[in-house]
Amino acid sequence: MAMERNSSERRSSPRYPIEIPIEVTVGSEMLIHLTANLSGHGAFFERAIPYAVGTRASLRVLLPGERAIRCQGEIVNIPDKKGFGMGMRFLDLPAEDEQRLEQFAARYRRDTDEPLGP
Repeated sequence: MAMERNSSERRSSPRYPIEIPIEVTVGSEMLIHLTANLSGHGAFFERAIPYAVGTRASLRVLLPGERAIRCQGEIVNIPDKKGFGMGMRFLDLPAEDEQRLEQFAARYRRDTDEPLGP
């Protein structure tokens, strides 16, 4: 049985408290979710009705004033099993797009000069 690492050990890039829309498509269902925080490796959707951990989705990250970023994602975290919210890890994201996300998040973070954590 594998032990689950805590969230700070899983994250490999800083998260920034920024809200942007991301199109999430699972099967034939497409929804637009607003991020609560964002990094170059993933996002957290605070108000989303979560899919099950392990669910894969096609993503379209809608950066204001820039071309959209497309990649696959996987649900990796549901902090409240009885409520809303889910963490999504970006998969197969080209290094150029990862860098674009990191730069965007650092530039457009909402109310803080500090990231939320590693």
